[in-house]
Amino acid sequence: MLLLPLLSLLPACSSGEAPGPPAVRQVDDNRALKLPLDAYLLTTTDLDVLVRGRESLVRRCLARMGAQYAPKAPGGIATEDNERRYGLADAELAKGYGYHLPGAQKPAPEYPASIVPLVSGEATTFNGAPVPEGGCAGEARRELHEAELQQAMDIPQRLNMESYRKSQQDPAVTEVGRKWSQCMAESGHEYPDPMSAINDREFSAATPGDHEKEVALADVLCKQKVNLIGVWSKTESTYQQALIASNADVLAGHLLAKQKTMALARAAIGQ
Repeated sequence: MLLLPLLSLLPACSSGEAPGPPAVRQVDDNRALKLPLDAYLLTTTDLDVLVRGRESLVRRCLARMGAQYAPKAPGGIATEDNERRYGLADAELAKGYGYHLPGAQKPAPEYPASIVPLVSGEATTFNGAPVPEGGCAGEARRELHEAELQQAMDIPQRLNMESYRKSQQDPAVTEVGRKWSQCMAESGHEYPDPMSAINDREFSAATPGDHEKEVALADVLCKQKVNLIGVWSKTESTYQQALIASNADVLAGHLLAKQKTMALARAAIGQ
């Protein structure tokens, strides 16, 4: 049998050149960015459902005592889960608001002064009936098992902070941060890293000025140019996957606690 030389069976790339790392996906808009640990944390959607579920239970409690009221519709604008995890990334927001948020976070429900004691538990009786311990808000939180939920969030939140810190110090992220800094310098703005720009105390005024808007827009455009969000989110996702794998058993229990509360909250609002 004719034996073929071993080298003829090797792929063409074996001539001394190692294949390069897989390409990093370009990410310019991080409003829809999802990270592995999000499943164990309370997302923006989760928080909205939880607040509405709690409010529904509070209203039922008040109605049971004969203290009905019409709640005000919540206002304001809530940011998405990871929208500013790596700094500002929206050019239109940068042009209009600089680093400022375009609206306040959704406020807590406002109750008429006459029923605040029933909600908070300051009153012990109403119309001859006992007020639940901790008021209607306390009752609602107990029904939703929020104390257990808060305890269940401790480890995921700690891991979330750990993955951010580790990724921030990763060579891939520091290198893309260096490229971002160089890009900013070319635009006339000296910042060592993206977080130093968004946290610049010069931009802490109540309203954004023209210089802030200029810096914010340059920041966003430089992020896009060097794909900072794509590199950083991919790097952090790798850290989060490793943390999830090494804490799988404990996270499973914490996830069940979250799922229990969220199911109760959805039921409370008829979902």
